[in-house]
Amino acid sequence: MVDIQFKVEKGRVLVPVGLPCPFGCKYCYTRNGEVGPARVKPDEVLVHLRKFATQHEFTTIQFGYDSDPFAFPERGIAMLQCLIELGKHINFSTKACIEGTVLDALGEIRHKLGKHLTLSALVSLSCWESAPIVEPHTPTPAERMRTVNNLKRIGIPAFIAVRPLLPHIAEAEYEHLIDGALRAGCDGFILGPLYADEKGRFVKFIPAEILRNVPGRKVVVPWSAHAPVWTRYEDETRMQRIMVLAEAKGGHVFWSSADAVQSVVDAITP
Repeated sequence: MVDIQFKVEKGRVLVPVGLPCPFGCKYCYTRNGEVGPARVKPDEVLVHLRKFATQHEFTTIQFGYDSDPFAFPERGIAMLQCLIELGKHINFSTKACIEGTVLDALGEIRHKLGKHLTLSALVSLSCWESAPIVEPHTPTPAERMRTVNNLKRIGIPAFIAVRPLLPHIAEAEYEHLIDGALRAGCDGFILGPLYADEKGRFVKFIPAEILRNVPGRKVVVPWSAHAPVWTRYEDETRMQRIMVLAEAKGGHVFWSSADAVQSVVDAITP
């Protein structure tokens, strides 16, 4: 039986891509299948979602928590075109370099949503100079900034998801990230914690002497319908410093992607 689960949290529902992500970032928490189905057909996802939507109230779909929709652009666009039919605000997450025909297709999707619904993006980036080591198979930071610029050019708000904020990355590197994102025209930054499962996966690349100094606590992951229990590593003092740095440069900071997406919705609400 296909294990596709949905949950309403903060008025949103997270929708999977249904294919393993090829980018292989070292901190990625989707590799062991705890937060979403490893491999399912788009129709299976959409049938389950349509049924869920008849039984639950929500306003926003966030697409791509288990993988990257635009690592498989034809699949991503086709699923977005079907998601339009539900009449919800739509947000997608990506690390891809979006341009050309894919960008054109997103422009058409935005147009079909009309003026009363929004399409927005989270472009994920957790480092800059360290990206070849931490995110070795992913489009470069510069390519992702091109994605931000391209999306903004066709009227799609784009936020930078600095999730996870990595404890071994120098703050000067995060300043470089903030500067690059603001030059690209991003609408804000979402800062988020680092997670590890009970076997310590997703954090093995971080020097042990650094990680042991980061406050960590076991939590039920609140946004996942699968509700895994992981360790959440979060240095709140450091996150506050990054927030102050971003805001001093004119950036907006959010602590949840739901809040970032809601800011887009609020902007069109009379």
